[in-house]
Amino acid sequence: MSLPPDDTKEMKARFKGSGGAQFWAYISPRHETEKYVTKWMVKLEEKDGNWSDFISSDDPVKIIQTPNLVGVFRVIVTASGPLFKEKQLANLPESRPDVGCNSSCFAMVGILATADGKDAHYWTVWDAFCNWPTALAYRESL
Repeated sequence: MSLPPDDTKEMKARFKGSGGAQFWAYISPRHETEKYVTKWMVKLEEKDGNWSDFISSDDPVKIIQTPNLVGVFRVIVTASGPLFKEKQLANLPESRPDVGCNSSCFAMVGILATADGKDAHYWTVWDAFCNWPTALAYRESL
C-alpha cells in the first residue's frame, strides 16, 4: 500500500523538516476501518531500544519526532474493536514489519480492518516524504 492521497497535504503542512525522523499513523477508510478498529496504538522503537514513543486512538493526530535519530525502527501495533479483542497486529504481506526513516523525512504506519471487521493489519511507508535539501545538508554535516 502507499500513501493516503487525501491526508498527504495536511501532513506535509505539519512536517518540521529536520531534527530527526518523524512518524504519523493513518487509519484507512477502506473496509470501514474506523468502525471496526476503535482502540489502537502504534509504538515505534529504536532497534537498540534506547528510544520509543507511540501514537494512539486517544490522540490520533499526534506526530512523533525522534531526538535526531534515523534508521530502521521496530513497529508494534495493537488494536481492538467491537468484533475482536485487543491483539498485536501483523503487517500486511506486501509491507515490511518495521519502518525506516531519515532525519528530514516523515514515515507512516497505516491500519486497515479486514473486510469482515473481525481483524486488522498494518502497513508501513518508509520515508513517505522528505525535505531533501535539509536531509542532504544533514548527511554532509556528519
